[in-house]
Amino acid sequence: MNFEAVKPTRGQFILGGLAASAATFASINVIAAPTKSVVVGLNVPQTGPYSDQGQDQLRAYRLAIEEINAKGGVMGLQIVESVGDDTTKAPVAVENARRMIERDGAVMITGGSSTGTAIAVSGLCQEKKVIFMATLTHGDEPTDVDCHYHTFRRYINAHMSAHALAKTLMTKYGTGNWFHITADYAWGHSVFDNLTSVVEPKGAKTVKNVLLPLGTTDFSSALSQAQAAKPDVLVITEFGKDMQNALNQAAQFGLTKSTKILVPLADEYMAKGTGDNFDNVVTTAPFYWEYHQEKYPDAKRFVSDFMKKYGTPPSNGAECAYTDMYQWKGGIERAGSLDPKKFIEKMEGYKFSTTKGPEYWRASDHQGINTVMVLEGVPQSQRSSPWAYAKVLEVHDGDSVAIPAATSKCKMETD
Repeated sequence: MNFEAVKPTRGQFILGGLAASAATFASINVIAAPTKSVVVGLNVPQTGPYSDQGQDQLRAYRLAIEEINAKGGVMGLQIVESVGDDTTKAPVAVENARRMIERDGAVMITGGSSTGTAIAVSGLCQEKKVIFMATLTHGDEPTDVDCHYHTFRRYINAHMSAHALAKTLMTKYGTGNWFHITADYAWGHSVFDNLTSVVEPKGAKTVKNVLLPLGTTDFSSALSQAQAAKPDVLVITEFGKDMQNALNQAAQFGLTKSTKILVPLADEYMAKGTGDNFDNVVTTAPFYWEYHQEKYPDAKRFVSDFMKKYGTPPSNGAECAYTDMYQWKGGIERAGSLDPKKFIEKMEGYKFSTTKGPEYWRASDHQGINTVMVLEGVPQSQRSSPWAYAKVLEVHDGDSVAIPAATSKCKMETD
């Protein structure tokens, strides 16, 4: 165990119980007796349109923290949480993270269910030189044009989903008219740009893209336009409760029967909230509890422990939250230090295998490279439980669908 010289914040002094008499002060470093605890910031939406996803992440973080602390913590330090509700709004997420860092002494921030909040928090964490383990963020930006040295993102991005969908579906749905209903912020734009760049060269024609603000509840105008256009494919790039409202209303317009519907990214809560309307909908996901627990012992143990504690299986965002906490722990312990730079050095290029089989952290942009699933919804009568929402069409290797490092827009800082 190697507790190297670090510069604790006020919060770390308080929570760690460091005494001035136990420390020798240098010009910029403090060499002290081991602190008893370490603070991490859990910054997730607990209210608002993405609250189901945020609350499930919080459950997974707490399961991981409980397990880690029971086994001695991180380098002997017990993890203490600082929690914030980001309400899926970037300014709120940033202020939460600032409080966690400046007041509570958090050495790592994690969470989020929005690319918009992830971009904003990533920028703050870079400024503060604090590790950010972005969790449920799907737009390309956090590990592409808006990448930062202190940020890591394991969750699949929009480019990966678009190319996985294309590999699976283009032979059947590559031509004809495509109508898009898209969330009007960074994530929606990223998904639309990626998907159209893949399918249009293969013959798909974009009829229209209707942009709607986050938190939209009435999709009738956009759906009326889609109904009149009679598209071959309707792409609903909405998430959380917004997607549930959009798809349920699309069924009222008869669109779930008259056109093929793609939802580029979905999870268990979204599918459960749409019931039989999710039947035959094609989507992508990084993890699916029913599938992965049958293939990987670590996934089976995680799903079992999660269900035992909370009574429901974990969503794919929860799985990422759980794994992110363990990845942070592992990186710190390989580094033997809380020093962010030493942590980053031990993360870049690191290969591991847990709930999904082999994966790794790409050094050039800190994107996690792992498999992408293409799934198709099944009716409730065919579900083994309300949460078993789909059948797996294909699983794509991460390298085969990731943004090529040579064409990435990521310009990483050096520290």
